[in-house]
Amino acid sequence: MAEIRRPDQFRILIIGRPNAGKTTILRAVCGAEGEPDVYDQVGNKLVRRSEHNIEHSLMFPSSPGFVFHDSRGFESAHELELIRKFIQERAHLGSMKNQLHAIWYCFSVDNDMFITGVDKYFFDTIDTGSVPVIAIFTKFDILDSAAFNTLSAGGVPFKEAQKMAPERTQARFNHNFLPLLQKVAHPPRAVVCLRSEAQF
Repeated sequence: MAEIRRPDQFRILIIGRPNAGKTTILRAVCGAEGEPDVYDQVGNKLVRRSEHNIEHSLMFPSSPGFVFHDSRGFESAHELELIRKFIQERAHLGSMKNQLHAIWYCFSVDNDMFITGVDKYFFDTIDTGSVPVIAIFTKFDILDSAAFNTLSAGGVPFKEAQKMAPERTQARFNHNFLPLLQKVAHPPRAVVCLRSEAQF
């Protein structure tokens, strides 16, 4: 039986609209500050990141075990095709070092449209095969604060409202938004909700 070797580097494609918190997530995972180093397709370090290029690799010196590829999202059909092509090629390279290991799809909950038609289109039309997609919902603390304010305005005492707010946020998310992702043709393998410390 052939031995399965763990790759030295874990390669992740991160997708999300502007201000979805993608860079914040990368810094948190890697325990890093500042911007990542950028490398072109053949491994040359670039002096500066002039434009989004899904083929470029992003790495933080503090965490060389993670290699990220950044997609700026779907502003056009052309960009969607670039993402589709990248996923299909990287999913079947046959090389643990160069192949894509995971996709992090980031949603921001700081507006009323958590999941747009474009997001739904991705999950309905792109089959990532063996590459798992993790849906990451950021800025949950904003919803916690809104729930806290509603509870407080309704006369709930401060400490009780503080405790109830995250539970109410999660219940609202599970009821209103999670089903939208469960109905798509290719649902994410897992869903993660991220929040910083609630401001109340």
